Amino acid sequence: MTNMRAAEKALDLHITIAGTEPEIWRDVRVPAAITLTDLHKVIQRAFGWDNRHLHMFESSNAAGQERRFASNEETIMELETEPAAVFTLEDVFTSRGTTLVYEYDFGDTWQHEISISGHAVAPAGQLSCLAGANRGPVEDSGGTGGYRELCGILLDPSHERHDDLATWYSWVTNKPAAEFDPQEFDLEKCNRSLARLSPQLGDATPTPEEMATVVLPAKWLLQRVGADGLELTKDDYLKPAVVADAMTTLGWEKRWYGKFNRESQTLPVFELRSTLQDWGLLRKFKGKLVRTPAGRKTYDDDVRLWGYLADRFAHPRDSGEAEVRRRLVDWLLEDRVPPHNMLGQAVADSLMSAGFRAADGAGITDAQGMYLFIEARRTLATLGVFEEEDFLDSPPLASEAGLKFLLEVQRRQNEQHED
Repeated sequence: MTNMRAAEKALDLHITIAGTEPEIWRDVRVPAAITLTDLHKVIQRAFGWDNRHLHMFESSNAAGQERRFASNEETIMELETEPAAVFTLEDVFTSRGTTLVYEYDFGDTWQHEISISGHAVAPAGQLSCLAGANRGPVEDSGGTGGYRELCGILLDPSHERHDDLATWYSWVTNKPAAEFDPQEFDLEKCNRSLARLSPQLGDATPTPEEMATVVLPAKWLLQRVGADGLELTKDDYLKPAVVADAMTTLGWEKRWYGKFNRESQTLPVFELRSTLQDWGLLRKFKGKLVRTPAGRKTYDDDVRLWGYLADRFAHPRDSGEAEVRRRLVDWLLEDRVPPHNMLGQAVADSLMSAGFRAADGAGITDAQGMYLFIEARRTLATLGVFEEEDFLDSPPLASEAGLKFLLEVQRRQNEQHED
C-alpha cells in the first residue's frame, strides 16, 4: 500500500541529444527542486545509459554568464566546476534565456540539450517520462557519428563489418543484434525505471506495510519455529510439511520445481533457514531448530527485525563478501546490473580494484566473480525484496519496499566504509 504524497511544483523538461538523426529525445516531468546530481540520474534512466562515464552540466543565461556543475569530486577539482549536488533546477533557471546542457562521457561527448517546456503540479518526488522517440545510443559507440555508423551497419547484414559489430553489440548489451532497432522506445519500461528511482530522491522512510513485506520470510520461519523449537529430521533438515508450508505461504512456488517435500532439494527454503542461522537468529539444538536470543527479541517486531536484517546483510563477516554485496546493492539501486555475460568479470574487477586476491595470491577469475554474485543475490532473495512476478528475471526487480530496504542497507554499508 502506497501512502498519498503531498503535491509539489514540477517542471516539464524537453531533453534532446544534439546531433542525432533521427533525433533522440525525451520529455520528462521532475520536481522543480530536483538537484542537478539527481537530474543526472533521471537522464541516465530516461535514455538507457549505463552510468559508466563522467558527466557535467553547463549553463548560460541571457547575459552570457556561464557556469559548470559536476557530481564527481575529482571532476569538480580538475575542471574547477561547482558541485551539482547543491544546486537545483530552480537555481539554474533563474532568468529567461537560460540554457542548460548535460554532457555525458567526455570521450564520446554526448550533449543533452535541456529546456523547460512547461510547469506542472505533481505528487512529491514523482518522476515520469511523458513522451520520447528512438532508443538511447549504445555506450562507447563513438559519439553521434560513430553511433550513426553503427546503426547503419547493424541494419545491413551484407556490410563487411556487420558480423564483427553485431558480435560487439551483443557482448556489450547482452541482446541479439538481430533485434536491434534504433527507433525502439518503450515508454512504460522507462517509467518503471524512473518509478524505482523516485524513492531514492525523496523520503525513503518505509511504511509499516513495507517493512512487513520485506521481513515476512524471516518472520514467518521465526514464528513457525515457535517458543519450543521445531523438530528436525534425523539428518537435521526441516520436515517436509514445513518445507511445503513455507513455499505456499510465502508464495515461492514459481521459484523452484518439484514437490517441495525435502529441504535439501528445495533451495529457497534451505537458503532461508541457512541464512537465519548464519545471521544469528536461529540455531540447532538437540535435534531442534530454536530461536537465539536475537531471534526471541525480533520475531514479533517488524521494526527491530528490519533493522537487524539490514545490518546483517550490510556487514557479513568476510570483507570480500561485503564488497560484493556493496556492488549488488549499488547496481540494484541504480537499475544497472551488468549483463549476465559480463557479471563475473564486473564482480572480479570490482574485487581486484578493492585490493582482493584469491587465497593463492592470484587474481579473481570471472567464474569466481559470478559465484560470489549469485551467492549474494540468493542471500538477499531470502527476504521480501524482489517483485515476485519478476523473480525468474536476471536479476529480478526490487519492489518499492525492497528499494527502501536496499537504501537502509546502503546507509549502513556507507557508515562502516567511512569508519
